[in-house]
Amino acid sequence: MAVVTGHNKRENSVTQASTNSTRIAVRSSRLWAAFHLNCTRLLFPARMSADQIGVSTSNVDFWLTPWRRVDEHLPLSHIAEVTHIRGFFWDAISVESSGGLNPLRVFGVAKPAARDFVDHVRMRLNEVAPVPTPTRR
Repeated sequence: MAVVTGHNKRENSVTQASTNSTRIAVRSSRLWAAFHLNCTRLLFPARMSADQIGVSTSNVDFWLTPWRRVDEHLPLSHIAEVTHIRGFFWDAISVESSGGLNPLRVFGVAKPAARDFVDHVRMRLNEVAPVPTPTRR
């Protein structure tokens, strides 16, 4: 059952999220790209999406060659940490793997979208996380 909060956003309960194939996606702001004079992000915003399988990013490296796109995927079982880096106007999201190399990052994300994305991924990680069993002596 979906719950609507006071900010007109939808949140799924834990039981529904495990059976429903919900997908959430964020992209970098074009206004952020204009302020940073980043023509590539102005034309092709960086995207990050999460579903029941893992987290994916899609980035265009150079505005003149949009067919050279870098798509990366990180399964939920390999995610070590989801970091929400808060800025004054826009936020950034970093998803680190358990190996520690090459985290997936998106900069210039709107604050509410970044908060919802990080909450969604953390909820997914908590669903998948193994339950520790106490050892007896």
